[in-house]
Amino acid sequence: MVDIKPDLQLYERVANTKVINDERYNVNTYVSIQSRVNNDDKFEEEYFKKIVRDGWVKLKKNEDIFIYPKGRLFKYRLNGKSMSKAQYGTFRSGGWLIGRNDNEKDPEIYNKYILYKAFNGVIFPLQLKDILEIYILSPDKERSTFKVPFTVTNFPVYLKDPYTDEQKIVYYARDKSNYLRFVNSKKYKKAVISGKWSWSAAFSM
Repeated sequence: MVDIKPDLQLYERVANTKVINDERYNVNTYVSIQSRVNNDDKFEEEYFKKIVRDGWVKLKKNEDIFIYPKGRLFKYRLNGKSMSKAQYGTFRSGGWLIGRNDNEKDPEIYNKYILYKAFNGVIFPLQLKDILEIYILSPDKERSTFKVPFTVTNFPVYLKDPYTDEQKIVYYARDKSNYLRFVNSKKYKKAVISGKWSWSAAFSM
């Protein structure tokens, strides 16, 4: 059996400087969802209750990731056997599935690892043999997510709460132009039409 390049997870990854972070993000003080799940049992329990409510499901087999299209969000846990030395069960926030490396000519390698784009814009290779379990957002339960707004302006954007029917502010636009751009976004329109949306865990838990 051909073994996959053993140093795939050891390369230094430099964050994409073009990624626009939330205004509340401070690299010196922000504790990521990933870190909180891995270090706070109570937070881990509440976080997984939330993602189940939001339509995330665990794949029966890791190889099933290959049936999903490019751009699908996924999260995963490591099995403690990777060269990164991460402990058994370590949670990773994942990102957007890119799929197989289409430039890889060796079929043994081609079918044993995937590429994904993390939330900081970095492209990561992930070997299936290092994964304990994969969680993916079910296409039948996809919904828009919004971070709880914190900067109040004169241009609030509302959505009806899917559970209480109350009007909730999901965004404060900087100005009229920003307001129009947000309400015409695919994410917002999808939430209005489907009535399905939820708060993002980041900055909300």
